[in-house]
Amino acid sequence: MNIKIIVLAILVNLASLPAKVIEYQEIYQKDNSVFKEAMHMQIKSEVKKHTKEIQDLYAHIGYQPIWIDKDQITHDAGVLLDEIKLDKNRGLFSSLDKTYETLLKEEQLFDPAQTLKEKVALEFRFTQLYTKYIDAIIEGKKCDYTAATLIAYSLEKGSLVDGLNAIVKERVTYATPELRSKDRILKESKGLDEGIKTKCQTTYKTLDEMYKLLGHQPVWVGQSGISTYTTELFREIKEDITLDKNGKVYKEYQTLFAFEMPKENKKIVEYELKIAKLYKRYMEHLLYGEINWKKFQRDLKHNHRNAAWVTHDVVASPESLLVAAINEGSLVDAFEKAKPQLLWYEALLTALKKYQKITANGGWESLPVFETIKPEESNNSMLPLIRERLSIEGDYINCPETTDATDYDACLLDAVKTFQKRHGLAADGYIGKLTQKALSQSAEEKVAQIKLNINRMKWLKRDSERYRIFVNIPAFRMYVFDKQKQIQSMKVIVGKKRHETPVFYNRVRSIVLNPYWRIPRSIIRNELVPKLKKNRHYLIKNHIELHTGYSEHSPRVNSLKVNWHKYGRKLPPYKFMQSPGVTNALGKVKYLFPNKFAVYMHDTNAKSLFKKDIRAFSHGCVRLDKPFKLLETFSTIDAKVDFQKAEKILEHNRKTPIRLAKSIPIDMVYLTTWVNTEGTIEFRDDIYGYDKLHLSTYKTKSVSTSTD
Repeated sequence: MNIKIIVLAILVNLASLPAKVIEYQEIYQKDNSVFKEAMHMQIKSEVKKHTKEIQDLYAHIGYQPIWIDKDQITHDAGVLLDEIKLDKNRGLFSSLDKTYETLLKEEQLFDPAQTLKEKVALEFRFTQLYTKYIDAIIEGKKCDYTAATLIAYSLEKGSLVDGLNAIVKERVTYATPELRSKDRILKESKGLDEGIKTKCQTTYKTLDEMYKLLGHQPVWVGQSGISTYTTELFREIKEDITLDKNGKVYKEYQTLFAFEMPKENKKIVEYELKIAKLYKRYMEHLLYGEINWKKFQRDLKHNHRNAAWVTHDVVASPESLLVAAINEGSLVDAFEKAKPQLLWYEALLTALKKYQKITANGGWESLPVFETIKPEESNNSMLPLIRERLSIEGDYINCPETTDATDYDACLLDAVKTFQKRHGLAADGYIGKLTQKALSQSAEEKVAQIKLNINRMKWLKRDSERYRIFVNIPAFRMYVFDKQKQIQSMKVIVGKKRHETPVFYNRVRSIVLNPYWRIPRSIIRNELVPKLKKNRHYLIKNHIELHTGYSEHSPRVNSLKVNWHKYGRKLPPYKFMQSPGVTNALGKVKYLFPNKFAVYMHDTNAKSLFKKDIRAFSHGCVRLDKPFKLLETFSTIDAKVDFQKAEKILEHNRKTPIRLAKSIPIDMVYLTTWVNTEGTIEFRDDIYGYDKLHLSTYKTKSVSTSTD
């Protein structure tokens, strides 16, 4: 038997148990609780051997483990290693000792066979690394946190990401280079420094931090005129198509660009500081975009109880980038560093330019409501309007001149199918309600949607890894990238409304072949117990094991000897696990990336759902259309994954975990528009309503599409 035969067997869908997978967070936490209690006791006993700082830290959090779970290192441990690695790649933290180098070798970090004492020793090594890292960042700064209070805050919020975001200002300060040049930044600028210093301490306080780094020297204007930095800034702002041309930044640029060069030092200082303020505002736009993330998080919590969107604060600032730029002698590098280094980002900028040109030319007329139009239908007065509409957007192209515009000819049919495909609809040529809805979107609305998704990309984790996985939730697709090249794509099923798949970054650390499915309480209460009352052989028939604990290695219980009639609302004191096999709700393989949401990617025995265009059916996890193809891709990336050996393991039903030699970054993203590998822009429906929430938070409410 090979994988193709297994897939066919899964398609038969032998399982009578409903194939829905509910978030297993509660199960995961309970499975870990006994282990955590043992760790707690051991930490409390061992901590006295460590420094007072570490003793105080664990006392502050009640001696709970931070970095080690029952089966792996925690998400927070992964975040810590990730962030230090990125910082070290930037030339920072050379003082961190061998603790980091040892811990970075992920294949040696954790062995499930380690004793409790060995796991606690690993826990303390992580804590030593963490405290040295945080202490180095906050040393000598006015910070609201210590290493102990920051980890407490992180645990309260649910992730070390939240803690590191809370000290992003200190992290940026630590990463800011010193001004290298011993000469003046601008020649012919003596006599301006004192005026700049005085003004920064009074009128321009928001610029004080920037000019302290520069020794209060001018950057933008000298006695002989504007500098090359100002020329570069003006040019960049003028050419930036993401800027609102009716917004403050662009209007201020126009004013300063037309400003007559002053002669007096006092007025030169004023001109200098106005340009500095423009630079700061523009770089904030470039770095952070227009979304008010604090307001969005409040609105998200209010409107979507189970939803989550984790952002990674950008570890850069206008000030830090300016110092680096002056060291290089040009702002060009600063502008480049401020932008996300993503293929999708650059491609979407190109698409934005196209749609801005369409809007500048008047866009397209809105269509009236009409009945469904079928392929080959003729004499329909709507078809000329649709033909014109699709022509403007670029779907109706290279068509011969038609003698009858009311004829639904082959060229128009191809154009409709192209439009439908670009909008994630069934490309069948039937112009029904969903296609009408997509056609009704104005050019101005599409420009706003493109800009919104450009803003979202600015808050993705900035990573320089070779391989990266993206799951785009509104697209219902997963992508694997090798640098900027897409090497794989497949359909996925994501969370439905009220069980939204969270938006976050993590790393795939392990793969499980032939997984068990730990069945949640709701299914036990509402489905299994009632069926067991009618048929006590039900568990055996459906390959469900009864255990005393959540581990498959815990003692088994004979379900035939249990009196199921005494259970109803009261749950039985046993754990139900569906054994590995083609009928398992998780399918034959799952991909794990430890996270606080208990979300993962997995196979499924409900393959028919992949035929649907809108695939929001899960309770948060991501179901893969071709999980074995992804396994084959992993085998080309990671030496620990032997695809041929895996095929043989999958012919049977023995659970087999594979720990990757090198973890792979994975992003759950929410992009309702992007550009595909063919260079075609795609749009998707806002399935969770996040577009509306984001747009309502915009710092600049105007969404002008003018290109002048």
